Formats: sequence, structure tokens, C-alpha cells
Amino acid sequence: MRPLSAGAFMEAYQSVNESSKIPSKTAVGLSVTGMRGFTSSSDDSATDSASYPTYGVKDEVLIDVSVPIYHFIDHFEIGGGLQYFTPFVSLGLAFDHFGMMGWGSFAAGGISVMEQILPTNKLHVGLFQFASRTWGYAGCKEKDGCGEFFGVAIDYFEFGGGTYLMYRTDWNLHWGAEFRYSYDIDYKANRFAFVLNFLGH
Repeated sequence: MRPLSAGAFMEAYQSVNESSKIPSKTAVGLSVTGMRGFTSSSDDSATDSASYPTYGVKDEVLIDVSVPIYHFIDHFEIGGGLQYFTPFVSLGLAFDHFGMMGWGSFAAGGISVMEQILPTNKLHVGLFQFASRTWGYAGCKEKDGCGEFFGVAIDYFEFGGGTYLMYRTDWNLHWGAEFRYSYDIDYKANRFAFVLNFLGH
């Protein structure tokens, strides 16, 4: 599992708290992430998720699809969803200009901190920082490079940040985009991601 969208979480809070005065509300989202990872191989072996040796990580090009459900009670969120076929849970706290969200699934999980401004009632712009233990098929079994198309399953610690914007239409549908950079400290890899978000309630 990879990090969840910070922009979608903050927009979920905005959407359910602008829609009515009911204290308990739910929003459903769709996040499509395109990611490019630039990595380097290493002569020092680590271990994959099955404790076999790996040598660095492969350059990655992938697309993730997440379907999160956010349920808010005032400023507190409890939710979950699927990232591809992997279930996850999330907990968070959100205000107009600040938010925190944690997520987890099996051996992966992380936390994000968001800062947001509201230039207009419909346009929301923010920054975020995150740290996570991430899981993916990116490991190399060979010192001379990856012979596998998908790589082998590994987990790694990464941290990073980015920016997002979200826009509310007149039909209570929300859409936006997010850019994210992260650094993998276990395998010394740089990853860039672009996310398209869609949200309704």
C-alpha cells in the first residue's frame, strides 16, 4: 500500500461540513495516482517481505487506484476503503486550515499533516508532509539489475511532501490534483507522483 491523498481527505471534511448541519456525515472518493520512481541498485543486500535477499529497487512506473470512504463526526474522521484490492483503514482530524491523517493496512501505514488555505469558497489549496512504511513490488533479486517485470515484494520507509488543489462544482462534486515527492531512505530512491481526485457525498 502507498500513501493516501492528503487533498482528498481535506476536501472530504470541507464537503461534508458545507453540505448540512448534521453532525455526522460521509464522503466517498476516487483517487487515481500515476507514480514514477527513480532508483539505484546496491551491492549491499536487504530482505524482501519473505526474508529473501534483495539488491536495491527497480525504476517504477505504475498507476494506483484508491476508493476511500471518509466518515466525519464533527472534526474527527474514521474511514477505510480499498487501494486496488488492498483494504485499509484511516483515522484523522481536520479543520479549515489544518489536518492530520493516519492510515494503515497489514504491514504498511503512515501519517500525513496538511496545511490549507481557501482562496474562494470553491477553491482549496494546500501543502502536506508525510512519512510512511510503504509496500510494493519493486525489489531486485539480482545484483546486476532487475530481471523481473514487476520486481519482488518489499516494504520500505519513505518521507516527503507535496501540494494539492481541490475545486467544488455546483453539483456537490469535487475534483482536484495533487503532486507528491518522496525519498525512500531504505533503498535511496526518489519517487514522484501525480494524483487526480474525485469526491462526492
